Amino acid sequence: MTKYLAIVLLFISVNCALSQSNVPVTIKQITAGTVKFQGGTNTCWSFSTTSMIESGSIQNQQKDIDLSELYTARNLFIEKAKRYILSNGTTLFEAGGLSHDALYGIQKYGAVPNEFYTREKAVKFSVTSSKQLDEVLKNYLDSVLKTRPIDANWLPGFIKKHDDIAGVPPEKFNWDGKEYTPLTFSREVLKFNPDDYVTITSFTHHPFYQNFALEIQDNFLMAEKYLNVPLDELISIASKTIEKGYSLAVDVDNSNNGWNCYKSGYALFEKDRFNKVNDPDTVEMNYSPQLRQQLFETLETQDDHLIHVVGIAKSKNGKLFFILKDSFGAENGFKGYDYVSVNYFGINALSITVPKKALDQKYLKVADNKPGRDL
Repeated sequence: MTKYLAIVLLFISVNCALSQSNVPVTIKQITAGTVKFQGGTNTCWSFSTTSMIESGSIQNQQKDIDLSELYTARNLFIEKAKRYILSNGTTLFEAGGLSHDALYGIQKYGAVPNEFYTREKAVKFSVTSSKQLDEVLKNYLDSVLKTRPIDANWLPGFIKKHDDIAGVPPEKFNWDGKEYTPLTFSREVLKFNPDDYVTITSFTHHPFYQNFALEIQDNFLMAEKYLNVPLDELISIASKTIEKGYSLAVDVDNSNNGWNCYKSGYALFEKDRFNKVNDPDTVEMNYSPQLRQQLFETLETQDDHLIHVVGIAKSKNGKLFFILKDSFGAENGFKGYDYVSVNYFGINALSITVPKKALDQKYLKVADNKPGRDL
């Protein structure tokens, strides 16, 4: 998911919300690891999905494992590079992605604890370099495409270009007294299965209770299927997932009117852009499927940012909020946590990725009827 670093740097030191005394009361919150900082890597899709997997490990195995988000991002760069070269530079190549990209990357390449492939090196590069990593890598790929036939060894050169900046991952590592490869670690320790998750959306230009490929930029293969449900059901699934003890990831527009999380910690569906919110019970505009569709089709609502949804809360007047663990770091919002109202969520949450265990059977029957991925 892409996000302009300038916005982060503008608000990163501002934390007005911490002094508020009318913070919504938590109804339920799922245990999650510490808030991480993605910097300007534009890999929120990996940070949020990885955090969701970490929470599942805490819940299922009582193991709090800090996983490397940028190991997964590295491997998706490789997959995107292969596609970019074979398509003669006509497919998307950038750092952004979606939850299903992270799930696919862990399935194919495995996972490693952060101590063996740390996020710090790439994050530091992202906040100090005049060019982001994906731009450096794309320049390399474009140089490869300038000759015919292309260099048969372009891929090792691409990987070296990446690893010189972000680090070389281990082929094997010792963890908790045993040697693992990334794949054996994901299978034996995390017990990871990408089919344990479903991505759900709500738009009226496709039939409900069917799967379709959501037409957004970061769904770069246009192959991943989203389960389409009515809007009220999308919101209900999100809240019930938390109530059942599971967390989820949300793909959300965080640049529309009312997203104030980096200043005050709140996202409310307001008329004015970036209005400073002091009161969670501020009157909001109403959301509707029709307005949601209109803003999507006019490109007002975009897939800006993926965030880990870890709880639900209520304001003094009974307004429901989702609690989001945000990878823009602990200096923002409520020490890295955002409160997003149902009204904002209803308009700006493009999709959610949830564990199948949280879904009712009627959704599973449709969600399981989708083709697999073949990059």
